Amino acid sequence: MRRPQPVRFPLEELWDERGLVSRSCEGELGTEAIRALLKRGQVRFAVADVGVPLQWVPSNTCYAFWKDEVQPRLIEPSVAEQGVALKDLPGEYGYSASIWQSNTIPVVLLQKWH
Repeated sequence: MRRPQPVRFPLEELWDERGLVSRSCEGELGTEAIRALLKRGQVRFAVADVGVPLQWVPSNTCYAFWKDEVQPRLIEPSVAEQGVALKDLPGEYGYSASIWQSNTIPVVLLQKWH
């Protein structure tokens, strides 16, 4: 078993306590794409923050996490290209989202910006 390592960007693979989760990022996501994933069923969220190990959100809290923490701070892909003023987001931090290939449920990686 691989020991949790601090996150360094760019990420090339995702790991959890059981081992390798994914080696393939399939693209960036915005609010509507994440909502669609949640409507289809369970989604697994992981938060990547520089210098700390990848943080996995428990599946029983994923909807509340999305609604309360991520949705108000999600940086849409089209906006990210132009630059974002983090001071305009709640708490002065935000997330960019990407979807990663997984054999089980969809994995949404949230890269934290602060």
